[in-house]
Amino acid sequence: MTLRWILVPVLAIAVAACAPLSSYWSGQSRSEVFEPITVRVSGFGAYQHAQNDRVDPRKRLLARRASQLDAYRNLAERVYGTVIYGSSTVNDFVLQNDSFRTYVDSYIRGARMVAVNEHSDGVVETVMELRLEPRFRECVAKVADDQVQDVCAIPMPRRNDRVGDVEARRTDSLYYLD
Repeated sequence: MTLRWILVPVLAIAVAACAPLSSYWSGQSRSEVFEPITVRVSGFGAYQHAQNDRVDPRKRLLARRASQLDAYRNLAERVYGTVIYGSSTVNDFVLQNDSFRTYVDSYIRGARMVAVNEHSDGVVETVMELRLEPRFRECVAKVADDQVQDVCAIPMPRRNDRVGDVEARRTDSLYYLD
């Protein structure tokens, strides 16, 4: 009987001491908590003729739209990455031709336009930011790089979306759309 009273607590302590090892071996740490990060990028557009086109409303809007699209592309590259294709031609040990193409294909939801600046040299700059919540970062940490875009898409909230780390009715949330 006294052996049972001694053996049971010793076994309980041994099992409790080994519990953190199971989370260590699975590759996940309970102390690893992801914080939200804000990704901020700039996009640029320009007038063809800075002095003449600045007074034309259509060309001003086109330059602004070009800078906005460039900012979205830069944001997609920062979050999901870029595919790069390249080829080189060598003849008699001399480089003849070297070409690269980049490819970005992704969805960006929840980006917020922070500022649009029109510089004196005819360049329009759009600054955008996107808040990456902990659940997105946890998903990215678990999947392969080529699966991030398909598996870890940022979902749009429903009106009653109170689950998780985003409150849908706040104006500065991940899902603020311009």
